[in-house]
Amino acid sequence: MATAKNRSRKDAVERQLPGWFNEVVGIGMIGFGLMLLLALVSYTPGDLPNWVGYGPDSTPNSPAHNIIGVVGALLAWLQLILFGAASYLLPLGLIWLGVAYAFMEGKLTRRTWFGFVCFILTGACLINVLELLSIWADEIMITHPGGVIGYGVGTLFFEKLLNKTGAVLLLLVAYLIGMIMLTGLNPIQFTKVAFKQFSEWNQKRKDEKSRLREKNSKKAIREAERKARLDERERAKEEVKKEAAEEKAAAKKVKEKEVAAKKAKEEEEIRKNPQVEMDLKEVPKPQIIDAAQRRKPKLEVGAKPFNKKKDKEKGISLATDAFEDYETPGFDLLSYDDSEEEPETNKDELLSVQKTIVDTLKAFGVEVTAGDITRGPTITRYEVYPSIGLRVSRITQLEADLARATRAERINILAPIPGKDTVGIEIANDNKVAVPLRELLQDEAFASAKKRIPLALGKDVYGNTVIADLAAMPHLLVAGATGAGKSVCINSIIASILFKFSPDELRFIMVDPKVVEMQIYGKLPHLVVPVVTDPNKVVAALRWVVNEMEKRYRIFAKCGVRNFDGFNSRPRPEKEEEPVVEEEVTPEEEPEPDPEVIESIARALEDGELGPMADRDEDELDFEDEIPDRIPYIVVIIDELADLMQTAPADVEMNIARIAQKARAAGIHLIIATQTPRADVVTGIIKANIPSRIAFQVSSSLDSRVILDTKGAEKLVGKGDMLYLPPGSAKLERAQGAFVSDEEVEAIVDFCSNQAEQKFEESVQESIEKGGGSDDGGADDVSDADEEIIQKCLEVIQQEQKASTSLLQRRLRLGYTRAARMMDILEDRGIIGPADGAKAREILVRFDD
Repeated sequence: MATAKNRSRKDAVERQLPGWFNEVVGIGMIGFGLMLLLALVSYTPGDLPNWVGYGPDSTPNSPAHNIIGVVGALLAWLQLILFGAASYLLPLGLIWLGVAYAFMEGKLTRRTWFGFVCFILTGACLINVLELLSIWADEIMITHPGGVIGYGVGTLFFEKLLNKTGAVLLLLVAYLIGMIMLTGLNPIQFTKVAFKQFSEWNQKRKDEKSRLREKNSKKAIREAERKARLDERERAKEEVKKEAAEEKAAAKKVKEKEVAAKKAKEEEEIRKNPQVEMDLKEVPKPQIIDAAQRRKPKLEVGAKPFNKKKDKEKGISLATDAFEDYETPGFDLLSYDDSEEEPETNKDELLSVQKTIVDTLKAFGVEVTAGDITRGPTITRYEVYPSIGLRVSRITQLEADLARATRAERINILAPIPGKDTVGIEIANDNKVAVPLRELLQDEAFASAKKRIPLALGKDVYGNTVIADLAAMPHLLVAGATGAGKSVCINSIIASILFKFSPDELRFIMVDPKVVEMQIYGKLPHLVVPVVTDPNKVVAALRWVVNEMEKRYRIFAKCGVRNFDGFNSRPRPEKEEEPVVEEEVTPEEEPEPDPEVIESIARALEDGELGPMADRDEDELDFEDEIPDRIPYIVVIIDELADLMQTAPADVEMNIARIAQKARAAGIHLIIATQTPRADVVTGIIKANIPSRIAFQVSSSLDSRVILDTKGAEKLVGKGDMLYLPPGSAKLERAQGAFVSDEEVEAIVDFCSNQAEQKFEESVQESIEKGGGSDDGGADDVSDADEEIIQKCLEVIQQEQKASTSLLQRRLRLGYTRAARMMDILEDRGIIGPADGAKAREILVRFDD
């Protein structure tokens, strides 16, 4: 009775309310809910006033960053303190009630308000009991993710009373009940109605398909009958066309036989009387050029290719304190045997061979005119002028016949010679003339200022010196078979560098896995570290070169220069010597820090140049703060790449690729030599970044293509005969390599070692020893780029709460080798546990701490 009276009284009150009351209240609830939602979305602790206990110590944001202003910041803070992450349910619930009350003619009953309160409270309790969004709560400076209510009711009451499982089950049931009472939706009834509607729709679709299938079957029968009639007509037409095509093919075949017979007759006439209607090309008078004769160098006592004055005030980044009075070697260290009489050129013999070539070509119907003859140190080039209209491919097809006629050991045909309108036929000399290194070093081209790092390679067929510039290459690949002259070429390159640079201008890192080639240079003061012979330590040496390259680029960025030359030639302020006055600094009058220094350090930290301060030691920071006045070149020489690619192919290839891609502007250059030019040794990545190459004699054209991307090296005669691909050019140059004996190399090394004592870089040596001596492959020697990736790996592991190689591959888009290396580094640092089959690694640290 009382309930009926209350209900009738409530209905009477509602009838007395005006019609616009529901809309006004609903719109007000919607507006208030939107205001709370916007305040929560744009909430930041920096907007809170200082009188709030959870506010920041510094001055509040002015104006406030919150969309609703300071009031919005206070409202959001109050909600977050009370309900935590469940605060977002409060504005959403108010918006839902406002929409239902204003537009859907809903009623705000006690059931609705009870469900609303239960929905919010149980949500806060569930978030706190399940320990969700803890990191988010720390970021916005609230104590509990479920607020004070979630912590007090959920954790302290229900979890203590029912344990975590029972509390979660009870709160989840209460949460669903509150949501049903708030929205008025019946999930079970809704599921039944949805299933019923889906079943009716599915049945209707099946009936429609069956009717359509029946209709299509009748239509298919009629279509098949019509198609059969059309096929019969088409067959009749095809038979007629086939008969016509056969007649046409027979006529065409007869015509082709007639054309072939006519063509054969014309070829027979040309063979009997070749080019009767073509005149031979008018050519200049042939010359005999003897480029094999040695040039008589100036034998002055104490002569040097470079005479430079040392500036003792210059400071170099690598150790240079012991190289102030260093003098470069002189020409007297190189022997020049002029007592032996060189054989004179037998012009009659050269003309006889040329006549043999012309007659042999004429015998095969190829009419040519004799051209110049150039006798080089190793080969003699015979030039011929093809007649007008003659294809040069007809000459190259007769290579074996020309070799037989001239009795040559090996022959090579250049069709045509690059830059000329002649075809060159190269035949090896019976008596080869050596090219002494001293003759090349005394050439004007070697001392030219245009070449920053000149390399004396040899002499070409025309007697011109081949002087390369390592700085323009900027890297070099030398390959060839055993005994073809590769080691002598490396010795001449090193000797060329020693004649120009002192240890404070250029430093060497030599890698010699064979332990036979580079040991003679072990006493050089130019070495950064002793000659590296252990293949396991090479990866650490290359990794140090990569770190040195990145360090130099950071210095260039601080100085505002682009490359190595710009840094060494940058204008420097003149230093005035001032007397040093020592002043005692009392504790009361401490020197104030320079604001410019503080600003520069802050800018470097923002740009990521200094990296994580916790990962750097004091020596590293002191070095980066002190910018050197000048820095030297660094030349890395690897004598045998195949041995390294068998030990650690992935790491060696990756480090070589990084050096070859970026090290040019940093003054770091790479020289790689190998006697096994296979595709798995000289990989595509290495070739793509080393455009300059030198190829000596190889065993097959396949090896030549691996080195030069074209054939030709298999036709060389050995003993220094080489093909040189200069930088920025696709034209191969054939030359005879410079010769330097072991005695001359020892004399140069002894002279350099007597000038100054060796001063190795201890930090570099320790890094290499560490990288080669441990079984982990040098995991502790981590570059700055690897350190950045490790930080990203830690973020991924913290988010996912698990660690595996496949996870890092997917999230960071790393290759398997790189991701596995990152996992090894994290394991060595004690962050993750060892591998356990296919299971994820165990995380040994707490990121909250």
